Amino acid sequence: MKRCKKWIGTLLVSVSLITVPVGAAMAANSWQILAYGTMAMVIVKQQLVQLDAGRQNQMLAETQKKTGVSHDEAANQRLDNIHANLMKTGMIKRDYKMYVNPSQDMNAFETIGGVISINQGMMNALTDSELAFTLCHEMGHGEHRHAVNGILKGIAVSTAVDLAFGGNGDLLDILFGGLAVNYIDNEVITMDQEKEADATGFNILKNTQYNVGGAPASMVLIYEKYGNLYTEGWKRVISPNNHPKMSNRIERLGNRMTRWSGNRVQVGGATVYVNALPVVTPISFGEYSSCRRAYLVAGNLARLTHEVYGEAVQKDVPQVRSTSKAADWQWNILRDGSDIVVNGTTIMTCAAGDDQASIIKNLKLALYAKADMLNENKISSLQEEWLKTHGYKEKKKETLKNKNTSIPAAERSEHVAG
Repeated sequence: MKRCKKWIGTLLVSVSLITVPVGAAMAANSWQILAYGTMAMVIVKQQLVQLDAGRQNQMLAETQKKTGVSHDEAANQRLDNIHANLMKTGMIKRDYKMYVNPSQDMNAFETIGGVISINQGMMNALTDSELAFTLCHEMGHGEHRHAVNGILKGIAVSTAVDLAFGGNGDLLDILFGGLAVNYIDNEVITMDQEKEADATGFNILKNTQYNVGGAPASMVLIYEKYGNLYTEGWKRVISPNNHPKMSNRIERLGNRMTRWSGNRVQVGGATVYVNALPVVTPISFGEYSSCRRAYLVAGNLARLTHEVYGEAVQKDVPQVRSTSKAADWQWNILRDGSDIVVNGTTIMTCAAGDDQASIIKNLKLALYAKADMLNENKISSLQEEWLKTHGYKEKKKETLKNKNTSIPAAERSEHVAG
């Protein structure tokens, strides 16, 4: 027990998790083992909370040391601008330090201390609205202290294993030694926390001027590049899932967009519906797939219908027009070059192959149609049908790996994307 107390005392005077020394294994009776586990958890929680609340600069330095820092001034300025716009919502309570790292992979993460890093590859590939949702999602993790809670949950499991093996401190020592790497790599975030961050992120995004369709559209792009990122069958035992299926995230975020639109705008597969009538199935254009463009078009339409009908109270009932709106509400739909404009807002920029005249005709019918929507089963069916035909295949990996996903600055507008 003396060795246990000495080990705990060493932890208490440690200045950070990163400098915690390896402890010694101990043999003890059941009461001592229980006390050891309880005290260890108290110490870990105290240190994690302290690190999260008061050592942001330390965590920024540690994270930047691990990932490197991109020297792309335009990318860092773009990140700063979007961050500033999101802060204007007043919904973000923590202070965050953000930077771009040089990795070309599609990833972003939030660490203890409120440090957020976006990979250069993601900066290159996403539109501003898609990137805004990515930041909203990561700040959702920070607002809920997911990094702290995730690490604590992981330690609790490891401590239980440690106790089951008779108080072998080596297991806990290994855990402590790897903590710094684990939370920087965002390996401690659970599936439920990912769902909560998506929900929080969308709630922030819908209070900005960004296209809410950027939320599901960003997930579409990641799905097209990496697949569902979800382990099936027995492999889950070896590699447990900590993220929901990408296809499920796309559908849930699409449903949130629909509800925000007053249950007037939906995406089924790669087709945009308004009041249950098909409006457009955009063609693929450059780096924008048909499905990704559909969500961006739907997001633009969702903002317009939201302004008239508000957000739906029930998930399956179209919202009625606000009494403050005129009974003879008019939709001004016109062509402006290759753009389709509704009430002064550009809904999409048509590419070669998009039937602009038909889209305008469909919009006029759908926007004036009686309130209606496709039920969830129909939307899910359309989603599954699209996945079977256009879904991620293993054979695509090499092609996508070699494909340049960068979008020229002039083409990052949602108008070009649809």
